[in-house]
Amino acid sequence: MNPFSHFIDLAKKSFFRTPYWERNLVVKILIGFFVLYLVATFLFLGVGLYFILDEASENSTPFEILNSILVFYFFFELVFRYFLQNLPVTQIQHYITLPIPKRKIVNWVLLRSGLSLYNILPWILFLPFAVVASVQEGLSLGIWAWWVSVLLLVLSLNYIVFLLNKNTTFFVATVGVIAALVFLENKEIFPLISTSGTAFQSILTQPWWALIPMLIFGLTLHGTRKYLIGQFYLDQGLKKKSEKVIGTGLAYFDKLGLIGSFLKNDIRLVIRNIRARQVLIMGVLFLFYGLIFYTSDIYAENDVIKIFAAMIISGGFMLSFGQYVPAWDSEYYSFLMCQNIPYIKYLESKWFLMVCTVAIAAILAIPYVFFRWDIYKIILATAFFNMGFGSFITLYSGALNRNPLKLNVKAKAFENTQAFNLTQMLFSLPKIGLPILFFLLPNHFFGFDMGIYCLGGAGILGMLLKNPLLNHVEKIYQKGKYKTIAAFNKSN
Repeated sequence: MNPFSHFIDLAKKSFFRTPYWERNLVVKILIGFFVLYLVATFLFLGVGLYFILDEASENSTPFEILNSILVFYFFFELVFRYFLQNLPVTQIQHYITLPIPKRKIVNWVLLRSGLSLYNILPWILFLPFAVVASVQEGLSLGIWAWWVSVLLLVLSLNYIVFLLNKNTTFFVATVGVIAALVFLENKEIFPLISTSGTAFQSILTQPWWALIPMLIFGLTLHGTRKYLIGQFYLDQGLKKKSEKVIGTGLAYFDKLGLIGSFLKNDIRLVIRNIRARQVLIMGVLFLFYGLIFYTSDIYAENDVIKIFAAMIISGGFMLSFGQYVPAWDSEYYSFLMCQNIPYIKYLESKWFLMVCTVAIAAILAIPYVFFRWDIYKIILATAFFNMGFGSFITLYSGALNRNPLKLNVKAKAFENTQAFNLTQMLFSLPKIGLPILFFLLPNHFFGFDMGIYCLGGAGILGMLLKNPLLNHVEKIYQKGKYKTIAAFNKSN
């Protein structure tokens, strides 16, 4: 009998007995089609990757080129997984009181994580590459030992990321090791890039070197398994953690009255909760978004791309945070609506927070002046637009989003159906399209400076019309308030 059959049966019952399971099924089907599209895309890339690398250099083989950049691939995958991936450990709580050995439960969790969509890339990208290489260069044990090594290292990252999220000591040690390796590479003391390329190349000629990735995988799997078993106690999830209370020194906001009270709650939310903190970290990372486009000659004359990048730089946090108002408060939204609190003050506090973050982002983006003064003028103009009109459009879109958020659970691509929302997709069009329109039309007829003035001027006009715009948004929220309460309560 399949040792995991009980868990598969319980997972099916859990899915079909949840509220709105029909909606979740439709969303999973849509996401499934999207995943199939990605699989097909990477599959074609994997098949053609050998020939692309073969034409890229006459002095190096495709394996030499790929091996030289594999260290970058592993680094970016580590960062990507850290922000978006979690092991399905929350389901352990349901099994604690059942007569199932903890060893089997932990093995089930590790198996589910190993079968995650994050781990399919070595199959759909590197497996076709290995097949084509075997056809072109002849079948050899080294090629398949190389592919198995890459696969095992990717699976190792799968479990390393879990320990990074759960163990502070391991996180600090890992960051320290990476920082030390980067420092040694920059000082040319230890050439990490060339050394890692040579190591992977050695597997092709001496397949027994694949034992090292096997050892790394075995150690990370054993470490993760041991950690989970060590945490697998009923009182482990019930006892309160002894930790420093953060977000208490916010007395200054009391001067703002009721709005200040809401702002303090939102700041504490961002500081203390995983999901909100993830949005904040992404907002900081969005500040570097322009480096992708403003440093490339390809986009030097593309005004649409310039505006798009500037919108993300100045409004990354605003766009991410604002679209989930009031879902951030879904766990206590019913209690909040029972209080004698003007709804407009609640919305004004959210608006004020978004405007402040846009202003801070515009200040932090000043180094873009070193690229060109025109670049920073675009960022500044889009910041004004985000404060004046973008903030209200984002608040308006939040009124139609009735999917609750679990504050202490990370957003996970392809696994979190709450991340997919057709309403937010539709509202992304005016958020990005309007500033492009406000800039392009005046720029086409009257020049660049006029486009900047019109874009920034539209934002200033929006701030002057703050009260009527906010009153209109409040009516939308009030109209759907009881539907929102019902949706949040049913999901909770």
